[in-house]
Amino acid sequence: MGKNDKTNIQHPEAWELLVAIGDQQLDYILYAPAVAGSLQMGHASRTDDSLQALEDATYDTPDLLNDYKRVRVVVHSQHFVLLPMETSDEDCAELVRTAFPADDGEAAVSALPQNGVKIAYLMPRGMQAFLGRTFSLPDVYHHLFPLCEYFKSLNRSDDLSRMFLNLNAESMDVAIYRKGTFLCANSYQFTNAHDAAYFALNAWRTHGLDQLTDELHLMGDNTMRAAMTPMLREFVKFVMPAVYPAAAMQLGRNAMQAPLELILQALCE
Repeated sequence: MGKNDKTNIQHPEAWELLVAIGDQQLDYILYAPAVAGSLQMGHASRTDDSLQALEDATYDTPDLLNDYKRVRVVVHSQHFVLLPMETSDEDCAELVRTAFPADDGEAAVSALPQNGVKIAYLMPRGMQAFLGRTFSLPDVYHHLFPLCEYFKSLNRSDDLSRMFLNLNAESMDVAIYRKGTFLCANSYQFTNAHDAAYFALNAWRTHGLDQLTDELHLMGDNTMRAAMTPMLREFVKFVMPAVYPAAAMQLGRNAMQAPLELILQALCE
């Protein structure tokens, strides 16, 4: 589906909508939890990264405007900090503003309960109000939430440490676990695969992972995975594709074509 397509949903109150907001476009998936294989997906391009462009893209996409059972929104933001769970939301907001003083955006907080941390991040001014008046009681998350929460569920206790990379053409998200304990998450932007491999290996060394026994799992963009794998294997013995969540296939046979962050968010109940 594209920007102006509309699905034939007879009872939207039985469906869930998940939206990922990026600078260039909106991606979304729709599914009915009670109906196996119901997954549908689409996207809407933005003319720029302004709030007006976000509003235009949203209102030009009929699929986004139904009264759904549940709406979850994933907001991409490179301006964020990770903080202990016991930090108050007010202190989180103040700390992220202090960390990025040149960004006059609005502070938001996502709690990651399985990992025991909060992500405080900045989104464009006016976005929170727009989401609140456009969708019915939306749950809003930072884009690292689905990666961290889903893979924590796979690393509750273990003798190994693991790094997970979700790759896109010009960005990647990283989550690191030491023997089941959450260590770090980060998000990087780059211009080529060599830079991406450098960032990944620097994070690997910084957090003391073992190049002979620990594991580095790659997912996301196939071209970036193919380019980075041989570079990473020069320094890390176990570099492998991440196992695609089997539960995602119950959403629909086309689940592997959907943005991974939205699929993982759908599995984070």
